[in-house]
Amino acid sequence: TGQLLAFKKWPFYLAQQTGAPIIPVSIHGTEGMMRKGSPQVTPGDAYVHFHPPILAADHGTREDLMIAVRNAIASDLPEWMRG
Repeated sequence: TGQLLAFKKWPFYLAQQTGAPIIPVSIHGTEGMMRKGSPQVTPGDAYVHFHPPILAADHGTREDLMIAVRNAIASDLPEWMRG
């Protein structure tokens, strides 16, 4: 559907355990380039935005970290994709 869905928890657990930063990336414009079940790619414009790193240490819980990353990604998506 192109909408932002729920995140899996494992990457956030990994970021907390290793201290690795999370680099949120927003991508839109690609949702119409390939139809489900078809190998054909239709030309179009894709928009990719790399957000500033988010550190797990700056957030108290895994849920807080997930919310911060989700908000960063959603901030650069069209309204209908934010889910």
